[in-house]
Amino acid sequence: MKKLSLLLFFIVSVFLFVSCSKSVVFDEKVVFPDHNWAFEQKAITFDVPLQGSDKPFSVILELELVGTQNVDLIYSTFSIFTPKGAETVKALYFNFVSPQEPYIQGSSSNEKIYRMTVYPKKYFSESGTYRFEIDQYSTNADNYGIRSLRMLVEKVKEN
Repeated sequence: MKKLSLLLFFIVSVFLFVSCSKSVVFDEKVVFPDHNWAFEQKAITFDVPLQGSDKPFSVILELELVGTQNVDLIYSTFSIFTPKGAETVKALYFNFVSPQEPYIQGSSSNEKIYRMTVYPKKYFSESGTYRFEIDQYSTNADNYGIRSLRMLVEKVKEN
């Protein structure tokens, strides 16, 4: 009986975890040569095909950091272009000294993943390909220590 109760608890727990999770509809990573998000490569774009929906999405950026960064702060703009060409722009800054969200430990001790939720709930009502553009405007020409930039778009499961 105790084993059956434990098994039932496990199954219910897994079901609740899965039902409350978000589902990823886009996940792409750009890897920078020599771990350097160089000024010449300041604009990173992601083209994301989306079905129009009245449900919210979460838009997340992740910077993978390795070693010691030569900058403490990177200013950027985050632009979204709809399939019909409308643009939404948001100013962002990546603060490596006092991050907005905690770091995630990477696969080794000198790797960190800086995660930023740009939009916790963003609505995309049009179907088609959206263009997401991240333009960095750091004060340094080179931003050593940045291995990659990843963007995720997730459906937010509302309870």
